[in-house]
Amino acid sequence: MTPPGAELQRLLDEQEIARVVHQYAVAIDRRDWALLESCFTPNARLTMSVAGDYPSPAEYCRRAAIVLAELDATHHVFTSLSIRVDGDRAFVHSYYTAQHARNALQPEALLLIGGWVDDEFVRIADGWRIAARNGTAVW
Repeated sequence: MTPPGAELQRLLDEQEIARVVHQYAVAIDRRDWALLESCFTPNARLTMSVAGDYPSPAEYCRRAAIVLAELDATHHVFTSLSIRVDGDRAFVHSYYTAQHARNALQPEALLLIGGWVDDEFVRIADGWRIAARNGTAVW
């Protein structure tokens, strides 16, 4: 039997984890590198099939700032989050679409990428953070 309050805590954990996933999208689209970096633990590993491997969120943010500066806009959307909490760790599988716009390339100014992300979260003193991210572009 589930202890009293455990179900509520699980729901609160899932809500916080989902907030971080969506905060990532807002941060990268606004080019808010401090907010983006705050989604991760300082030593998080990132492997993104279209963007490469990064040993830290700081390195990922530095590279994203360079690459995204060439674009007029991006729009990232994460959906269908499947969250499994296991104590102070959680595993999340989500789908994403990422629209990229470079207006100077009209009439072919848009690049839409779709795929999924597998995240490993850890609970730290100030909440849940991504400790590992593996992104797979499918189209």
